Amino acid sequence: MSNTTERPRLVKSIPMPIQDVDQKQGIITGLFAHFDSKDKHGDIIQKNAFKKTILENGPTGTNEIAHLLDHKGDKAVAMIKVLEESNEHKGLYYESKIGTHELGQDFIKMVDSGLIKFHSIGYSVINETFDKSAGANILREIKLYEGSSLQFIAANHNTPVLGMKSFVEVMDYFYLLEKFIRTSDATDETLKSLELKLISLTEYIKAGSTTLDDVKADNTKTIIDIINKSKNGF
Repeated sequence: MSNTTERPRLVKSIPMPIQDVDQKQGIITGLFAHFDSKDKHGDIIQKNAFKKTILENGPTGTNEIAHLLDHKGDKAVAMIKVLEESNEHKGLYYESKIGTHELGQDFIKMVDSGLIKFHSIGYSVINETFDKSAGANILREIKLYEGSSLQFIAANHNTPVLGMKSFVEVMDYFYLLEKFIRTSDATDETLKSLELKLISLTEYIKAGSTTLDDVKADNTKTIIDIINKSKNGF
Protein backbone atom coordinates (compact mmCIF):
# COMPACT_ATOMS: atom_id res chain seq x y z
CA MET A 1 0.00 0.00 0.00
CA SER A 2 1.33 3.41 -0.97
CA ASN A 3 1.30 6.37 1.39
CA THR A 4 1.54 9.81 -0.18
CA THR A 5 1.05 11.82 3.01
CA GLU A 6 4.15 13.89 3.71
CA ARG A 7 5.83 12.90 6.96
CA PRO A 8 7.26 15.55 9.31
CA ARG A 9 10.88 16.50 8.81
CA LEU A 10 13.18 13.62 9.72
CA VAL A 11 16.89 12.93 10.09
CA LYS A 12 18.60 9.79 8.80
CA SER A 13 22.24 8.89 9.48
CA ILE A 14 24.06 7.42 6.50
CA PRO A 15 27.19 5.29 7.04
CA MET A 16 28.72 6.54 3.79
CA PRO A 17 32.22 8.00 4.00
CA ILE A 18 33.42 11.21 2.42
CA GLN A 19 35.01 10.24 -0.87
CA ASP A 20 37.50 13.03 -1.44
CA VAL A 21 38.47 16.55 -0.39
CA ASP A 22 40.62 18.84 -2.53
CA GLN A 23 41.99 21.42 -0.13
CA LYS A 24 43.53 23.54 -2.86
CA GLN A 25 40.29 23.86 -4.82
CA GLY A 26 38.05 23.65 -1.75
CA ILE A 27 35.94 20.83 -3.20
CA ILE A 28 34.50 17.92 -1.22
CA THR A 29 32.68 14.92 -2.71
CA GLY A 30 30.72 12.02 -1.28
CA LEU A 31 27.34 10.33 -0.91
CA PHE A 32 24.50 11.74 1.15
CA ALA A 33 22.47 8.52 0.78
CA HIS A 34 22.68 4.97 -0.55
CA PHE A 35 20.06 3.19 -2.62
CA ASP A 36 18.44 -0.24 -2.21
CA SER A 37 19.90 -1.14 1.19
CA LYS A 38 17.78 -1.53 4.32
CA ASP A 39 18.89 0.79 7.11
CA LYS A 40 18.48 0.48 10.89
CA HIS A 41 15.15 2.34 10.67
CA GLY A 42 13.75 -0.33 8.37
CA ASP A 43 13.77 1.99 5.34
CA ILE A 44 15.03 1.35 1.82
CA ILE A 45 15.62 4.42 -0.34
CA GLN A 46 14.65 3.65 -3.92
CA LYS A 47 16.53 5.12 -6.87
CA ASN A 48 14.66 8.16 -8.26
CA ALA A 49 13.37 9.02 -4.78
CA PHE A 50 15.34 12.28 -4.94
CA LYS A 51 14.63 13.02 -8.62
CA LYS A 52 11.94 15.67 -8.07
CA THR A 53 13.58 17.41 -5.11
CA ILE A 54 16.89 17.65 -7.00
CA LEU A 55 15.12 19.14 -10.02
CA GLU A 56 13.15 21.66 -7.97
CA ASN A 57 15.45 22.48 -5.06
CA GLY A 58 18.91 21.34 -6.15
CA PRO A 59 21.79 23.36 -7.65
CA THR A 60 20.02 23.81 -11.00
CA GLY A 61 16.70 24.67 -9.32
CA THR A 62 16.15 26.98 -6.36
CA ASN A 63 19.45 25.83 -4.82
CA GLU A 64 17.86 25.60 -1.36
CA ILE A 65 19.40 22.29 -0.25
CA ALA A 66 22.09 23.12 2.29
CA HIS A 67 25.35 21.37 3.17
CA LEU A 68 25.58 21.59 6.96
CA LEU A 69 27.70 20.33 9.82
CA ASP A 70 25.79 18.02 12.19
CA HIS A 71 22.35 19.30 11.01
CA LYS A 72 22.94 22.71 12.56
CA GLY A 73 21.20 25.37 10.49
CA ASP A 74 23.66 28.05 11.55
CA LYS A 75 26.64 25.91 10.52
CA ALA A 76 26.62 25.78 6.73
CA VAL A 77 30.07 24.60 5.65
CA ALA A 78 29.76 24.35 1.88
CA MET A 79 27.61 25.11 -1.15
CA ILE A 80 26.33 22.10 -3.10
CA LYS A 81 27.37 22.44 -6.74
CA VAL A 82 26.49 18.97 -8.04
CA LEU A 83 23.69 16.77 -6.71
CA GLU A 84 22.66 13.68 -8.64
CA GLU A 85 21.45 10.13 -8.31
CA SER A 86 24.53 8.22 -9.40
CA ASN A 87 24.39 4.82 -11.06
CA GLU A 88 28.13 4.44 -10.55
CA HIS A 89 28.01 5.05 -6.81
CA LYS A 90 24.47 3.67 -6.27
CA GLY A 91 23.51 6.66 -4.20
CA LEU A 92 22.93 10.38 -3.90
CA TYR A 93 26.24 11.86 -5.03
CA TYR A 94 27.31 15.41 -4.27
CA GLU A 95 30.11 17.83 -4.97
CA SER A 96 30.29 20.87 -2.71
CA LYS A 97 32.41 24.01 -2.68
CA ILE A 98 33.70 24.56 0.85
CA GLY A 99 33.15 28.06 2.22
CA THR A 100 36.04 30.46 2.69
CA HIS A 101 34.58 31.54 6.06
CA GLU A 102 36.24 30.36 9.30
CA LEU A 103 33.89 27.41 9.85
CA GLY A 104 34.43 26.25 6.27
CA GLN A 105 38.19 26.30 6.73
CA ASP A 106 37.91 24.51 10.09
CA PHE A 107 35.70 21.96 8.34
CA ILE A 108 38.48 21.22 5.80
CA LYS A 109 40.94 20.67 8.64
CA MET A 110 38.57 18.31 10.45
CA VAL A 111 37.89 16.29 7.30
CA ASP A 112 41.60 16.10 6.53
CA SER A 113 42.40 14.93 10.06
CA GLY A 114 39.72 12.22 10.00
CA LEU A 115 37.35 13.79 12.53
CA ILE A 116 34.48 13.98 10.05
CA LYS A 117 33.55 10.67 8.46
CA PHE A 118 29.93 10.13 7.59
CA HIS A 119 26.74 11.77 6.34
CA SER A 120 23.14 12.32 7.32
CA ILE A 121 20.14 13.88 5.60
CA GLY A 122 17.30 16.11 6.76
CA TYR A 123 14.21 15.16 4.76
CA SER A 124 10.49 14.45 4.54
CA VAL A 125 8.93 11.38 2.98
CA ILE A 126 6.43 12.23 0.26
CA ASN A 127 5.65 8.70 -0.92
CA GLU A 128 6.41 5.32 0.65
CA THR A 129 5.23 1.74 0.35
CA PHE A 130 5.57 -1.06 2.87
CA ASP A 131 7.10 -4.16 1.30
CA LYS A 132 5.99 -7.13 3.37
CA SER A 133 8.47 -9.57 1.82
CA ALA A 134 11.41 -7.24 2.55
CA GLY A 135 10.01 -6.13 5.90
CA ALA A 136 10.88 -2.56 4.98
CA ASN A 137 9.42 0.79 4.04
CA ILE A 138 10.32 1.57 0.43
CA LEU A 139 10.90 5.32 0.20
CA ARG A 140 9.78 6.24 -3.31
CA GLU A 141 9.86 10.03 -3.07
CA ILE A 142 11.82 12.18 -0.63
CA LYS A 143 11.97 15.94 -0.18
CA LEU A 144 15.53 16.83 0.79
CA TYR A 145 16.18 19.89 2.96
CA GLU A 146 19.85 19.41 3.73
CA GLY A 147 22.75 17.01 3.71
CA SER A 148 25.05 17.04 6.71
CA SER A 149 28.61 15.92 7.22
CA LEU A 150 28.88 14.25 10.62
CA GLN A 151 31.48 13.99 13.29
CA PHE A 152 31.73 10.55 14.88
CA ILE A 153 30.32 11.72 18.17
CA ALA A 154 27.45 13.88 19.32
CA ALA A 155 27.68 16.52 22.04
CA ASN A 156 25.11 14.66 24.13
CA HIS A 157 26.87 11.99 26.19
CA ASN A 158 23.78 9.78 25.98
CA THR A 159 24.44 9.30 22.26
CA PRO A 160 28.21 9.70 22.05
CA VAL A 161 29.21 7.44 19.20
CA LEU A 162 28.01 7.22 15.61
CA GLY A 163 29.23 4.63 13.16
CA MET A 164 31.99 3.07 15.25
CA LYS A 165 32.24 -0.72 15.00
CA SER A 166 34.41 -1.45 18.03
CA PHE A 167 35.70 0.07 21.22
CA VAL A 168 39.18 0.07 19.71
CA GLU A 169 37.83 2.39 17.03
CA VAL A 170 36.39 4.60 19.77
CA MET A 171 39.85 4.78 21.37
CA ASP A 172 41.48 5.61 18.03
CA TYR A 173 39.03 8.45 17.55
CA PHE A 174 39.62 9.63 21.10
CA TYR A 175 43.33 10.10 20.46
CA LEU A 176 42.67 11.65 17.05
CA LEU A 177 40.31 14.18 18.61
CA GLU A 178 42.68 14.98 21.47
CA LYS A 179 45.57 15.51 19.06
CA PHE A 180 43.50 17.82 16.85
CA ILE A 181 42.49 19.96 19.83
CA ARG A 182 46.07 20.10 21.07
CA THR A 183 47.79 20.90 17.76
CA SER A 184 45.26 22.46 15.37
CA ASP A 185 45.11 26.14 14.45
CA ALA A 186 41.32 25.92 14.06
CA THR A 187 39.25 28.76 15.52
CA ASP A 188 38.57 28.98 19.25
CA GLU A 189 34.85 28.38 18.68
CA THR A 190 35.50 25.10 16.88
CA LEU A 191 38.08 23.95 19.44
CA LYS A 192 35.76 24.72 22.36
CA SER A 193 33.01 22.69 20.69
CA LEU A 194 35.39 19.78 20.20
CA GLU A 195 36.53 19.99 23.81
CA LEU A 196 32.93 19.34 24.89
CA LYS A 197 32.83 16.33 22.60
CA LEU A 198 36.10 15.07 24.05
CA ILE A 199 34.70 15.29 27.58
CA SER A 200 31.57 13.47 26.40
CA LEU A 201 33.65 10.75 24.80
CA THR A 202 35.79 10.26 27.92
CA GLU A 203 32.64 9.51 29.91
CA TYR A 204 31.72 6.86 27.37
CA ILE A 205 35.23 5.38 27.50
CA LYS A 206 35.30 5.33 31.29
CA ALA A 207 31.97 3.51 31.39
CA GLY A 208 32.99 0.98 28.74
CA SER A 209 36.55 0.37 29.83
CA THR A 210 35.40 -1.68 32.83
CA THR A 211 33.49 -4.17 30.72
CA LEU A 212 35.22 -4.35 27.32
CA ASP A 213 38.31 -6.49 26.81
CA ASP A 214 39.82 -4.59 23.90
CA VAL A 215 40.89 -1.55 25.94
CA LYS A 216 44.55 -1.72 26.93
CA ALA A 217 45.24 -1.21 30.63
CA ASP A 218 48.07 1.23 29.92
CA ASN A 219 45.56 3.61 28.32
CA THR A 220 43.89 4.31 31.66
CA LYS A 221 46.37 6.88 33.02
CA THR A 222 46.51 8.69 29.67
CA ILE A 223 42.72 8.92 29.54
CA ILE A 224 42.52 10.27 33.09
CA ASP A 225 45.22 12.88 32.35
CA ILE A 226 43.40 14.03 29.23
CA ILE A 227 40.07 14.15 31.06
CA ASN A 228 41.57 16.37 33.76
CA LYS A 229 43.22 18.59 31.17
CA SER A 230 39.99 18.94 29.18
CA LYS A 231 38.10 20.01 32.30
CA ASN A 232 40.67 22.73 32.93
CA GLY A 233 40.66 23.82 29.29
CA PHE A 234 43.34 23.25 26.65
